Order: sequence, then structure tokens, then C-alpha cells
Amino acid sequence: MPPMGVSEKTRKIVWAEAGGRCAICRGEVITPGTDCDDPSVFGEEAHIVARSKGGPRAEDLGDASRDSHTNLLLLCSRHHKQIDDQPTHFTVERLQEIKERHAAWVRRSLDDNTSGGVRLVPDPAFPQPRALALITRGNPLWNMIKASLAFEYALPDDLPDDEESLIVEFLDLLRDYLDIAPELHSVRDNRDAEKTLEGYVRELAEQDFLVGAYVRHLIYVDGRGDPLAWPMLRVEVLPTSVAVVTDQAGRPYTTEQGEDQPAER
Repeated sequence: MPPMGVSEKTRKIVWAEAGGRCAICRGEVITPGTDCDDPSVFGEEAHIVARSKGGPRAEDLGDASRDSHTNLLLLCSRHHKQIDDQPTHFTVERLQEIKERHAAWVRRSLDDNTSGGVRLVPDPAFPQPRALALITRGNPLWNMIKASLAFEYALPDDLPDDEESLIVEFLDLLRDYLDIAPELHSVRDNRDAEKTLEGYVRELAEQDFLVGAYVRHLIYVDGRGDPLAWPMLRVEVLPTSVAVVTDQAGRPYTTEQGEDQPAER
């Protein structure tokens, strides 16, 4: 299968994580429109590891990972050209550090509610979920992935290395699927993804872990354009010894409710 390239969803993630600013100079990468022209956009999604084998910072990286948001950073056109012209200075490690520092700066800006800058706010059209949906099959989780643009997670602390490795592997898979889900159109590709997810859920259950998830509906606001729907998938992996199973209203589940009642978290 030929490389799919950077998806529209991945571009949205890159722009949101960067706050619409160049990761090096932190200048806005869009200019206001005029009375007769649209705004001018000069932001570019730059590959950290080169997309082509002969490009700057070329390394052995799978096609899906190469075009993932984790391998892209938002730059102005000037700094995109600079990093490609000066690959000895702008190494993979240096660009990853630049991306991480810039993302941290954006998050701090978002935390400042008085800044009036880019921020994520709850979507009033959707109620906040009271509990995580208990995941026992691959299909419901895959449908949540396809409906989401962002991802957050939680896992226990102080786990044995083998258990933590399994959970981290599962969470990394979810992040990768979030990137490529819009490009998987065939029933076979979707079904294969569901089966892979279900395999991990079952393996975690054998290790006495439960998987819970929900989609949190947020709105991306940048103060310039119209607000953008920004659904975020939250996944938690919990030991069965501490997990509390509830109904959809968040009330602890009891056997009197019957086997067919929905159970969450």
C-alpha cells in the first residue's frame, strides 16, 4: 500500500498543539484577511524525521509513524526552510525538544484564562460523561477513536515492568490508530483494527485490568475563526481491585439491576 500522506485530522492536531504559531519563533502563521482577500497562511507542517529516504534527518520509520502528528511540528515557511537547509544543527533530537518546549508553552498559555488565546472549552451541547464506558469489545472503542481528534489517558503507578509495558503498548496503539483512522475506509481494515483492540482488552483482562473510555466533547477556540468541535477520547486502565462499576447515571452497579443494564467504569 503506498504512503497515505498527512491526513486532514493530523494537520488539525498539529495546528492545535502548536497554538497556530511557529514552534521556533512563536509568531502567528496566518495574517488577517483584507476587504477583498482571504487571510494569508504561511504555516507549514514540517517532518522531524524526513518523509523521503534522501531528505534531511532521514531515518528508518514506518509510513504511518512518519506522517503521524508526533513526527510533525508547525513552523513558519522561513524556519521550515532553515531546518531543512541546516539538518546538522537541527537534528531529530533538537527538533523534538523544540516541539516539546513549544507545546508546553502553548499549554501554559491555555491555562491562563485571562490571555484570551487558544483554548479548549467544554461543548455545552454535550453533557460531561459521569463515568467511563466499560470496554469489553473492540468495536465500541474503535467507534470512539474514529469520532475523536485528541487523546488523553490514565494508568496506575508502581506497576511491575511487564504489566506497565503491556498497558503502554496498548495506549501507544490507541494514539497511532487515532492518527490513521480517517484513512481506513474498507470494512476489512476497520474490522482488523477492532480485532486488534479487542485482543489487547482481553489480554489486559487476563492480567486483572479493566479498560474504560469515553469521548469528551470540547470546543477549540483561538479568538480568530469560528469555534471548532474538538472531541477528545479519554481512556483509563484500572486494576479490577479498585475499579467501581456503575450505571450510566454514575450509581454503583448492583446485581438487582439485571444483566442487561449498561455498566460503566
